[in-house]
Amino acid sequence: MAEAAGEPNIALKLSGLGVKGERWSRAANAPILREAIAVFGAERCLFASNYPVDSLVGSFDAIFSGFKAITADRPPEERRKLFFDNARRVYRI
Repeated sequence: MAEAAGEPNIALKLSGLGVKGERWSRAANAPILREAIAVFGAERCLFASNYPVDSLVGSFDAIFSGFKAITADRPPEERRKLFFDNARRVYRI
């Protein structure tokens, strides 16, 4: 991850996390998500959905609510980047 983060043209889509045979959980995914954001920075990470494939490990609400809870302690402007601004910029929408 650190090597990829060293390339300024790489952004990280945060989605599709899970362990085969286990439900998606905030406890299991929070350390991974926090580390990814720490390595890439909030300017180059974006939350996304892999639905319908993600439905194998959790509901959309459970996963999205987990993303919100995991980032609840981050500044509002940083959360806006993670949940909206970065996707808009990266996908040019």
